[in-house]
Amino acid sequence: NDISGNSTYDVARAKWGGSWRLPTKKELEELKNKCKWEWTTINGKKGYKVTGPNGNSIFLPAAGYRSGLSLYYAGEYGYCCSSTPYESNDFYAYYLDFISSYHDVGRNRRYYGLSVRPVSE
Repeated sequence: NDISGNSTYDVARAKWGGSWRLPTKKELEELKNKCKWEWTTINGKKGYKVTGPNGNSIFLPAAGYRSGLSLYYAGEYGYCCSSTPYESNDFYAYYLDFISSYHDVGRNRRYYGLSVRPVSE
């Protein structure tokens, strides 16, 4: 099941409390499709400045991912996990995946250490 807002499984809710939670697949798709994406460097970190239709923006750093104790692709790739499991295999979940030339919603193994970009109501 989708874990968004479930403090037992949703790390954003567990750590930040209140109405903070992981975004759903649908919310990541809205971010992908309805916002302007600009690859940039902010405070020495590469990533995307994502600007919404209302003019507000967030920065998504290309922080790479962790597997065990190793960090991969920092400064090149960015990933943001969602709360939505992949329908055909719940060993996987949907996530936002990006590099300088593209951004998309895909699926990957749940145990990878992906970045968390919490959302709130």
